[in-house]
Amino acid sequence: MHKAFSYIHNYLKNHKIIGFSILILYAALISFFAWNITLEEDITRLIPSGEKQELLKKILKEADFSDKLIVSISAESETVNPDSLVVYANELTNILEIDFSEYILEIKGKVPEKDINQVYSFVYANLPIFLNENDYQEIENRLYQDSIKNRISSGYRQLMSPTGFITKDYFLNDPLNFTNLGLAKLQELQVGDNFSIYKNYLITKDKKNIILFLDPAYPASETKKNEIFINSLEEKVRVLNSNYASVEASYFGGVLYSLANANRIKKDIQITMGIAMGLLLLLLIFFYRKIYVPILLFLPSFLAGISAIAALSIFKGSVSAISLGIGAILLGVTLDYALHILTHFRNNRDVDQLYRDITKPVLMSSLTTAIAFLCLIFVRSEALNDLGIFAAISVILSSVFALILIPLFYRPGNEYSEKSTFLDKIASVDYSKVKPLVIAVIAVFSISLFFFNKVDFNSDLSKLNYQPAEIKEVEEKVEDLAGRSGKSVYMVTYGNTVDEALQQNSKLYHKLQDFEAEGLIENFSSIGGVIHSTTTQTEKIGNWNTFWTSSKKDSVRSDLISVSSEYGFRPETFGTFYKQLDTDFKTIGLNDYKNAGSLYLNDFISEGDELATVTSTVSLKEENTEEFLSYFEEEPGVFALDRKAMNQSFLGNLKSDFNKLILISLIAVFIVLLISYRNLELSLFTLLPIAVTWICALGIMAILDIEFNILNIIISTFIFGLGLDYSIFITNACLHEYETGKSELRTYQTSILISVITTLLGMGALIFAQHPALRSISVISIIGVITAVAVSFILQKAVFRKFIINRAEAGKAPIYLKRLGDFRARIANSESEKLYRKRAVLDNYRYKSIYPEIKKKFRNVREKNLRISRYIEEGESITVINSGYGIIPLFLSYKFETSEIHALENDKPTLDILKGTARARSASILFYSEIEKVPETSVYVIHGNYDEEKALKELIGENAKKVIFIDSDLSNRWLLDLNFEIIYRQNNILVYRKVD
Repeated sequence: MHKAFSYIHNYLKNHKIIGFSILILYAALISFFAWNITLEEDITRLIPSGEKQELLKKILKEADFSDKLIVSISAESETVNPDSLVVYANELTNILEIDFSEYILEIKGKVPEKDINQVYSFVYANLPIFLNENDYQEIENRLYQDSIKNRISSGYRQLMSPTGFITKDYFLNDPLNFTNLGLAKLQELQVGDNFSIYKNYLITKDKKNIILFLDPAYPASETKKNEIFINSLEEKVRVLNSNYASVEASYFGGVLYSLANANRIKKDIQITMGIAMGLLLLLLIFFYRKIYVPILLFLPSFLAGISAIAALSIFKGSVSAISLGIGAILLGVTLDYALHILTHFRNNRDVDQLYRDITKPVLMSSLTTAIAFLCLIFVRSEALNDLGIFAAISVILSSVFALILIPLFYRPGNEYSEKSTFLDKIASVDYSKVKPLVIAVIAVFSISLFFFNKVDFNSDLSKLNYQPAEIKEVEEKVEDLAGRSGKSVYMVTYGNTVDEALQQNSKLYHKLQDFEAEGLIENFSSIGGVIHSTTTQTEKIGNWNTFWTSSKKDSVRSDLISVSSEYGFRPETFGTFYKQLDTDFKTIGLNDYKNAGSLYLNDFISEGDELATVTSTVSLKEENTEEFLSYFEEEPGVFALDRKAMNQSFLGNLKSDFNKLILISLIAVFIVLLISYRNLELSLFTLLPIAVTWICALGIMAILDIEFNILNIIISTFIFGLGLDYSIFITNACLHEYETGKSELRTYQTSILISVITTLLGMGALIFAQHPALRSISVISIIGVITAVAVSFILQKAVFRKFIINRAEAGKAPIYLKRLGDFRARIANSESEKLYRKRAVLDNYRYKSIYPEIKKKFRNVREKNLRISRYIEEGESITVINSGYGIIPLFLSYKFETSEIHALENDKPTLDILKGTARARSASILFYSEIEKVPETSVYVIHGNYDEEKALKELIGENAKKVIFIDSDLSNRWLLDLNFEIIYRQNNILVYRKVD
């Protein structure tokens, strides 16, 4: 793969105009497609999928849960007259209606006089629909003659009073006041019984507080519009408060919380990111000594991110804005690839060597990280599915773009001009050799084993919101006034039509009445006593007709005429009432209710194409919530919307999905590592730090009492990706040292350290944020990144050193699973092993990049090794010409323990690998890269051809006793002139022996 990138680099370097044209054309093309993508801001796309979850999404879509702005106009002392509150309220409502018509859809809490008459007339005209069984018992009591006499007397006194002209029609149309029984049901539209109507305003019974409800025109997410609205409203209220010495208005609502959150996040990010980016730019410029480096670093990530959006635009058309927002945070991992390449290029100016060193680890890191992100498609959340696809595409492309663009645009200075920085000095330390650090990491891991499974998952999203104390104080005050000091739960009944939803709501209404009587709930707000389905209305009209028999009507008429005549009323005075008793009542529709006046039914009923809903609000004590909700778990047509319980249910599912995600990610990453390294042990060794990091991070969180939540559990995917990168690069650094004997640890650790610093400066700086969500992300990032780098730098290298490097230096074979499995040494002592020394030889190359090649070559040469060994005697000195990676000299060293072995190989990198083998360090094997330095020996084994034939002949000279040719086309008849004879000639082996 490195050859392909090297070819691309050379081509673009020699064809700069073509290269720039391709880059500009590509950038323009992806920008066009990315610009046309549709962003969906539906927060419900975060909700996991499933039958119950899909129903929730529909309910949230159809039901009206708009964030109202609640205004409290309060008296500041006990002596304030309620009329002062009304004057203030009149002035405020006039301002709201005139100056804020663009921002307010409707003002509720002020009931116009015409609406009061309209509502009364509506209830009067449809009275049977508003009555229940208890009401008929009350009507029965009012039909007694004594009761009739008392009500006529009371009505007469009202007519004689100054307000009689207002109440006249009410009394004449309904002398026994049956209509008030129906009007009483309208009180159930408000939670609590602490309110009454005073001069058309909703006021508390102590006459000290007027409450208004404002329906904002813009959703809470429209922070720019709402900020203008709230700032203007704040100014108006401030002026009014200063004008009224004893009356003050305050307000709260979801809009204020959203605005406070948006502003807090904006300020936190501006401050922390401003400082972090400034320090980061200085660090990068200082370390790389180039002003353009920061731009170059972000270029691959920028192109990759735009490319991912373009891909989603082409294949999906739309994407969750939430997923792109989270993805933008997570894409910090893509900077690592550019950092690694820049750092290696800074320390190695040879582009071809750069690609040989860096291509494999960079592509492996990006592929494993992309797969980790892509596993998000197994989470049952559409927004997180989008995030997984977006991040996976971005990560893969950023590594490819970095491999192409960084070597093209970066110009490292003269290697002698590069000064060693403090980062170089920190990175040059092999922390795996610092025993206290190794012991500390092992201790943290050991302790974490007892705590890692005790981390709690907090599904209460409200704790991730920024809640200013002043807004919270007003909210609690108004909640107390409304009798909502406990907990509020939305109860939603649903059906295919409004009528079906109303039928379900009627059943719910009766249950809520029972629960209120039992004390399980404190109060509730419902239209169940006001608005009924057609079926229920028909039943109620039937109850009215059954109750009012002809004899009962005649009796009431007779008693009324008799009693009222005593007060001077004529017999026909109450004719309208008598007609009502004879009226043939009909069912009414939803539009009739809506046209009745200020019932605000849109707050309760919603009708869409797929679903109709009716909402009730229940107020109860926190400790009763679980018992109350349990009654509706399996109730058809009813859905309880309790934020905490709902979050625990749905986000709890999300937590279990992430547990599954971690397992799937580990399996997928392991498979990629296995394919890349072609070695089980190396794959496990690279994956081990991730498992250790995860356990340590969870253990630290549990000890510090830090909880998981929906945001930082997503960030854990980012930490998982970073940890993978660190682990893969440290593995390759260890392999490079093991294979060549040269340590490149400083270069690898430098690039990782810069990555750590950029991450801590970026996300870690959010620890100073005041917003809980940002701080939560920061805490997990700091713990995860520091743990990941500590495990990689200290424990991972220490394990590799213990089981591989140290053993090789001691002349022992590295540890591997098959060797551990051979605890009885059956393989080591087998006849096959004694003949071919396969395991002994191959163990010298295990874990090295050439291991597959060595295995193949050994298969081809093992019989020849065995054959030539028959012509060599123990103790004879042997020289191997063209020793290559050392299969023949190593075999001979095992076969002839007392013989001195000399190996000649002109290719120095190949010779370095041979010199780095464990056997080469423990046996009597001498190495040479020049034939002139090779001493005379008894036996010469010439493998293949050798260019310097003259020097070879001189070396063999007259002291050689045996000369063996393997797969060689070299001329050899001259040996006959030196008194050698051929003793074997077969299978491309030619053996000469000196004749005495």
